[in-house]
Amino acid sequence: MNQKKVFIVWYTGLFFLCFSALPERLLAQNNNRLIIPASLKVVAPFEKIDVVCLDAGILSVKDSKGREYVRLNAGPLVAFNAGGAAGMQTVSVLDKAGNSVSSTTFLLEAPTNINDGGKIKELFDICYNGMISEGGKGFREFKYKGKGYNMYVSWDLDNNNVMNGIQYFVPHGNGLTDLLRETQREDGMIWSFVSTNNGSLGGSDYYKSAYAPIHFYREDGDAFFVRQPVDNHSDYNYVNMFYKHWKASGDNEWMQKTLPSAARALDYCFSNSIRWSKRFQLLKRPYCIDSWDFQVDDEYTPAAPISPTMVIVPGKTKYGVFFGDNTGYYEACNQVAEMYDSVNQKEKAAAYRQRGADILKNIEKLSWNGKYFTHFIDEDATVKRKLGVDEKSQIAQGNMYSINRGLPHEINKAIIQTYRELKGKLPVGSPGEWYSIYPPFEKGFGSHNAKWQYMNGGIAGHAIGELARGAYENGFETYGSDILERLLAIGKRYSNKIWFSYTGSMPAPPPAPVFKTIDITQLANMDLRDTGGNGVFTWMNATKSDNSLRVAGNDMRGLPVGNQMLQNIKFNVIDPDKNNRKAVIGLSTLKGFPTEISVPVNDVAGSVYLLHSSSDNVPSNVAGAITFEYADGSHASQYLMKNKHVANWWFPALQTERSGVAWFGPNLKSTKVGVCWAVLDNPFPEKKISKLMFNAPLEGGIYALLGITLADKPFYIAPTGESFGGPDNWAAANGMAALVEGLAGVKNEGLAFNKVAISPRWSSAAVDSVNVTINLPASNGYIAYQYKNNSAARTIDLYITGSGNQLKAHVLLPKNVSSVSSVTVGNKSLPYKISTVEDSKYVDFALTLPSLQKVAIRYQ
Repeated sequence: MNQKKVFIVWYTGLFFLCFSALPERLLAQNNNRLIIPASLKVVAPFEKIDVVCLDAGILSVKDSKGREYVRLNAGPLVAFNAGGAAGMQTVSVLDKAGNSVSSTTFLLEAPTNINDGGKIKELFDICYNGMISEGGKGFREFKYKGKGYNMYVSWDLDNNNVMNGIQYFVPHGNGLTDLLRETQREDGMIWSFVSTNNGSLGGSDYYKSAYAPIHFYREDGDAFFVRQPVDNHSDYNYVNMFYKHWKASGDNEWMQKTLPSAARALDYCFSNSIRWSKRFQLLKRPYCIDSWDFQVDDEYTPAAPISPTMVIVPGKTKYGVFFGDNTGYYEACNQVAEMYDSVNQKEKAAAYRQRGADILKNIEKLSWNGKYFTHFIDEDATVKRKLGVDEKSQIAQGNMYSINRGLPHEINKAIIQTYRELKGKLPVGSPGEWYSIYPPFEKGFGSHNAKWQYMNGGIAGHAIGELARGAYENGFETYGSDILERLLAIGKRYSNKIWFSYTGSMPAPPPAPVFKTIDITQLANMDLRDTGGNGVFTWMNATKSDNSLRVAGNDMRGLPVGNQMLQNIKFNVIDPDKNNRKAVIGLSTLKGFPTEISVPVNDVAGSVYLLHSSSDNVPSNVAGAITFEYADGSHASQYLMKNKHVANWWFPALQTERSGVAWFGPNLKSTKVGVCWAVLDNPFPEKKISKLMFNAPLEGGIYALLGITLADKPFYIAPTGESFGGPDNWAAANGMAALVEGLAGVKNEGLAFNKVAISPRWSSAAVDSVNVTINLPASNGYIAYQYKNNSAARTIDLYITGSGNQLKAHVLLPKNVSSVSSVTVGNKSLPYKISTVEDSKYVDFALTLPSLQKVAIRYQ
């Protein structure tokens, strides 16, 4: 038998493969060289591989880039540890002339993982599962003109933030960038999001109606593209996600194709009159909460045909400066400058770098108060808003994002200290200091006025990781680890996931509301029974299916009348016997019915309770409408929706936080009929309500109003810990970024990890042993290290490998360690220095890759 010279044996425990028993056909493969199927030879970095060699010579191992990282004397049994670039690697035996006598291959895979066997692995898994929740794979495909584009979220702001963490697991960082580059508006503007007419956003009708007249909507086949008119962050977010994928993939050709588009996007913000403040020489926008896309609803908000808080009105909308737009733009300018430098366009690089420097100087002058950036500064100094809060005292979440945008250390330090101070004076029931804005607005944001929720004082789960990451980078490592421990705690508390936002405070329930019923006896036109007559409608005008005779006894005769407490709400139900059979206001487009009616109020109220019902033949989901008309002439309207505010009177079924079945019972024809309650918070509780106007369902059916009750305060719903808002995968991704770049300290300083920095900060989390592998699937570049701290022996051991060429280490020393006696690789001393960041001490040194490096740090 033609004997094979080399083969590789993987085994668990003591496992021996008898060489002579190998079948002849296997041994004869590949010119008499043994090949073991790659599917059986998949290993991880640092994994031990035992090699059996039957001939003398040199054993050489080359990684997938063809770089030799192991060279040993061949022998009967030789072992080495896998490392170097991921992918198919080659093991060869070389003769004295350096020629390969025989070879085989194995596959090195290095997926991202951080495993300490405890709390850090728990948080890693929670963040990972939160990012991958989208269809079980973390991304979706968007079809446009027959081409598929893989993306994480179809909004550029969201997609960019999800990339912070998911780039270490999924390769599709270019999908949304490519789509937005190909559809970029002629003036350089980037769309906020893309969707399809049958998408989850409910189709394009609203956006077409509201945004097309002001040129922030474009439709192309089945796809439509929207720019949220008030948003001034889409353009720099486009640059951010473009830059991240370039760094992860190392694709210079793609970068050069996309770079002019990124520059045009930044130029659009810099030159467009609705984006650029000539007065302040900064980016501007209407007054929003942080960088969100809805604006204030106050006396300075101009009227608009549709959604005045979501659009801009040329010549009338008031603008100002939000600092976060400008710190984000500053970072994007530096990213574009770096890319221009890489293609040797030095003048363009210098121009964008200078633009960024000017932006930073101007925003510091305007918004920096020494502790944090002031939320918003109106361009028009005569604007005096009445939002129920000292706006200059508010700390907006953009501060947490800003500390990771390359700002000066002293600014970052002050912001971090601001949040540490806030941690010591949290409102009751607060899970942490990570507020969307604090303190919240008392009024001025309409449907977003709810305090301690979402953007008005909710906890920004999506920014927790940002603060932790910035704390690690700026010398507050113990605080960073404290944040991650609390992030793990709230993740485990709420369904083992990181939510986009959490309730910012859970105070004790308020006192019960004081009720005041409104008299509707003079406006009633319908009976509770089937009696009717003399111009009074029978209950719901009930008829047989052929619209002939009324069905005797099919009515609401069992409903108790007079002052009643129904579901703990006080209502005055009119007794038809005492009001000429008139007990209910019926509204309909049916013959004889009024289509609208006004109920005098002339009082203030925190909320309004309705006792009402709907006929079962309303063809749409709109059962009616209500308009609050105020003494100052203003008004606010909303639809009354079936299955949200009201239900059919036969076998009614309704149960939401703000509505339900108020009473049910039998009549002569049914075992269950009933009426519903619903509560509507007064949009402007400080204003006197002159009257309430009710409108009929326009498409048919009857809306029946049986009672109106005012309450002195808004309706109270006991808050849940989870709030609402944006995508939860964003929050999970920023948590993952804090683990990878902050605690594990891995940074891609070149392209595809060809140059990498590691800053292990495990001592700040009391972790003495951990295995770290960080991969960029866009290129399969990775870095891996094993960290062990032996406090008794006063040593830190690092075992390091990766796909790159150069590594800089910046290792956090345990607390109270003042000096290092040596840093060695094997038996050789390695040059090092001690550096400090705030009160933290690091030992710094450099290594070359891909050879596996064992580093020992001895500290005193």
